[in-house]
Amino acid sequence: MIEIIITENEMGQRLDRYLLKLMHQDSRNHIYKYLRKKIIKVNGRKADESYFLALGDQIQIYLPEDFFSEMTRIVRLDPVKDYTLDIVFEDQDLLVLNKPGGLLTHPDQKEYKKTLSSYVSGYLKEYAQGTFRPAPIQRLDKNTSGIVIFAKNYETLKTMNRLMRERKIKKMYLGVVQGSLSQPMEIKGYLEKDPEKNRSAFRERETPEGKWVHSSVRPLKTGKDYTLVEIELHTGRSHQIRASLGAVGHPLVGDGKYGGRPHPAVSHYLLHAYRSEVEGRVFEAPSEAINSFCEREIRE
Repeated sequence: MIEIIITENEMGQRLDRYLLKLMHQDSRNHIYKYLRKKIIKVNGRKADESYFLALGDQIQIYLPEDFFSEMTRIVRLDPVKDYTLDIVFEDQDLLVLNKPGGLLTHPDQKEYKKTLSSYVSGYLKEYAQGTFRPAPIQRLDKNTSGIVIFAKNYETLKTMNRLMRERKIKKMYLGVVQGSLSQPMEIKGYLEKDPEKNRSAFRERETPEGKWVHSSVRPLKTGKDYTLVEIELHTGRSHQIRASLGAVGHPLVGDGKYGGRPHPAVSHYLLHAYRSEVEGRVFEAPSEAINSFCEREIRE
């Protein structure tokens, strides 16, 4: 039997969410099965998955120790050897990085090791405690570059997540869109996510599955065929910028999923999270790739 005593780092979490983070190599269905069959107990009794953990709770896990060790195994890459992190800012609570396009933020079914989160796990390995791992407060798509903020402790993660929910973190992007855009626009509507196709559909009217989205778009430099735009997100949905721009007829250059034409000068669409503002603090990332494209293709 494995026994875990809940500390201040773990208290306040739902039991199922805690176990999913702890046994991250196992499946959700297995976790629920362990609870139903009392393979996992809390304080010696069967517990509901929705139970909120309290300080001093004792979790008993009746699984073979070698199996439990494998299900909780952490893969840490050496960032010095495997990847060089582009650090924008760091203190005792936050690590702010400039993610390049082409790198996943989180592991997925196809790639587990070579992701930004895996590299950060190695860089900040001394900050891992119990089930807590330094975690990003937002997710950028693989081909979107720019600012990603990691929380280095549980209290900071809770605070940053609260600020995200309250929309108190300002997120600004740069993008290159097709066509000549001369006036600012507000794009408001609803997004329907299709997980199987990894695609979101923009709707002007509310639908049962749709989630409200709002983006502000401002042209910065306009040419004959392309426009450099600044985008502010007022909501944060999967593929919000890409789907919204495609819906109004100005898709990102190279974003074939949402109507963008390919361009020989770019390997993927040009979208860069260049600026985040958090309670008076401003974090900015360089945008060489976008500036380089604009110098070549956008004419005054």
